[in-house]
Amino acid sequence: MNWLDTQTQEILQKARKPKPVVAKAGEFALLLIAKGNDEPRLLRAIRRVNDCNEVKCVDIAAFPPPVIVDAGLTESEALFGQFELVCCDAVSAFVRSEIVQQNGIGYLDALCRSIANSPEFRRVPLRVNLVPKTDEGELFIDQFLGSTNRSHSDWSFPLAISVPFKKARIMKHWAERIGALVECDQIPNSAGEDDRS
Repeated sequence: MNWLDTQTQEILQKARKPKPVVAKAGEFALLLIAKGNDEPRLLRAIRRVNDCNEVKCVDIAAFPPPVIVDAGLTESEALFGQFELVCCDAVSAFVRSEIVQQNGIGYLDALCRSIANSPEFRRVPLRVNLVPKTDEGELFIDQFLGSTNRSHSDWSFPLAISVPFKKARIMKHWAERIGALVECDQIPNSAGEDDRS
């Protein structure tokens, strides 16, 4: 490299910092594997994920699972979609878009069955003892328990329900943050939380 000028030599000899590997936008497809029992809330979740109109939501929900809710999602969009769907007791997963494009949804049947039968989505009993009458409490009820047509006063606590384990964990976590009381024998109490029988 003696034939290069000194400035060019310096540039070439500098250690190059590796560029961070960042997921490209739109790499994931969100799959609806099993529908919950509350169709209006399922449609709302699909609409929130897709940012689409009611007609498209109904079309997506009409297909038998597994069905692609949306493709071309970033990882954070896919996580948000999975959160919205589990809140209405639906089972979902996200996979790389190219897997679905190259192989079709039928290829994923075995994977979808495995996910639907996983411990994350087994139904567990949950007891909602108290939800505060605050804006956060209303949001909690809207997100996890009911449709937008029902408010805090429409619910009677304590309330015993059965939900997917993943949803129970999320509800318990949110409840602790807003001052609600949620019990699930399948989930250990947080450190410092009293044992409530």
